Amino acid sequence: DGVPFQVVPADFDFEMDERAIVDQAMTLGRSSEGGLIDQFGWWVGNLGNDDAVDLVVPFSWSDAALGSLLADIQRDLDRPPFEGEVGIEGVDVVFEYPEPGTGFEMDGAMAAIEATLLDDSRPVVELPTIEIEPITTASDVDRVADEVRDLISGDVVLRDDVRGKKVVVPQNVVAESIEVRRDDSGEVPEFRVTYRGARLIEHFRSFGPYLATEPTDAEIVIDAETDEITIVPSVPVLEADTTQLPRELWRAANSVTRSGEIPYRVDREADFSTADAEALGINGLIGEFTTFHRCCEARVINIQLIADASDGALVMPGDTWSLNDHVGQRTRAKGYVAAGAIIGGEVKCCDDPINIGGGTSQFTTTLYNAIFFAGLEDVEHMPHTIYFTRYPEGREATLGFPAPDLVFRNNTENALIIKTTHTDTSVTAKIYGDNGGLQVEAGLSNRYDFTGIRETLRTNPEVPFCEEVEVQAGSGGWAVDIFRFITHPDGEATAEEWTWRYTGGHHIVEVHPTKGPGSEFCENQEEGDEG
Repeated sequence: DGVPFQVVPADFDFEMDERAIVDQAMTLGRSSEGGLIDQFGWWVGNLGNDDAVDLVVPFSWSDAALGSLLADIQRDLDRPPFEGEVGIEGVDVVFEYPEPGTGFEMDGAMAAIEATLLDDSRPVVELPTIEIEPITTASDVDRVADEVRDLISGDVVLRDDVRGKKVVVPQNVVAESIEVRRDDSGEVPEFRVTYRGARLIEHFRSFGPYLATEPTDAEIVIDAETDEITIVPSVPVLEADTTQLPRELWRAANSVTRSGEIPYRVDREADFSTADAEALGINGLIGEFTTFHRCCEARVINIQLIADASDGALVMPGDTWSLNDHVGQRTRAKGYVAAGAIIGGEVKCCDDPINIGGGTSQFTTTLYNAIFFAGLEDVEHMPHTIYFTRYPEGREATLGFPAPDLVFRNNTENALIIKTTHTDTSVTAKIYGDNGGLQVEAGLSNRYDFTGIRETLRTNPEVPFCEEVEVQAGSGGWAVDIFRFITHPDGEATAEEWTWRYTGGHHIVEVHPTKGPGSEFCENQEEGDEG
């Protein structure tokens, strides 16, 4: 087919039998009849003879080696058939149809070469050629071209309806993202339509943080009525999954609507993930208590405010929790109002700053009892100096700022959550976690070491002359022992003991500063009356 090439006989193991040739030459004249004299005579007679004598030249070669050599040459010299091409220019599809090629026919080539091996003139051998038909057909090219044309026929829209996001991939970006490649590695050439992700990723990155989502922390939801605990799963930060963009673009481009979904992948977990929530080990109710009060008093506002401020408090294993640290000082700015408080042995309202937040000790007592029955470690608490019958005797706690305070330590292996609820006439504190199944019971001794009522006399210019006004009746005091009996899951029983002394309320009487009972003025008045 006009392409020259050379082969060297030694490359396919061509050999001549030199010994056989010499033997043929040496037998000349020795075949004549007669003895030695006759053969010598033949030699003398032919000494000047110039006629050539043809000798048979024995030779051999390897058909396998020649075939392998020609196969290598065939790969270099054949003009293989063109299997067609499909491509994209801009937003247009371009293509070329298949065409046949040429190559030499192997059997004829070997025969022609073998025929010239003993020709010392080494003439040029014309090897026979054949036409090689392509495997791919024009209809194959048309089919692929139509497929690609449909893929790049317009814009593609990817959306996320849940998060309200939409990305339009323009037609030119769709076309630039597509690659058509003919794969000749198999027995049959195959056109492969694939996506080049780089252009598509570049387009998506141009949207910046628009496609990213906000994380949502996991939430531990507790039904205070049923004590059912539910973990609402966290939502991680999501970003467009560039590895899945080609697949989604392919789906959208092949759909009737040319639309699809924005693929997302997890970028990072929320700060408080579902696994974090589960690891807290908050499995159930471990302690609760309720106290009651009259409706609609000013102190109820304070009770409910501090209960709401404590609701949902999380205490990690080993941590110490302070009610004052958690809710801060009770102030009017936070909505707290003035109400009765024990000040100097007197329940009074409402000229002292201590009265702001009066009544919060009721919540403190309620929470303390929930802590008590949960089996948690009591770090700090102080009962009232005056006993109020609405509280369990000895098992109560008052509150001031910065002291007295209510402090406990989470001595369990799991986190705790404080949950509070209230009505017009009650407040409830519940503690959820896992204390390993402790069973807690309370005990109380009889009252002992009684003390009398303490008397307090003070002056008040508004009290009428020579009269006395009882401000507070007063109450005696006594001591009492409080016990906490704890039974552990393994049957071990332990007991804890506290002692508290109620000093009682002062008996408070007010008189006029200068003209009170016993003064000279009042004595003169009495003498005059007698007179």
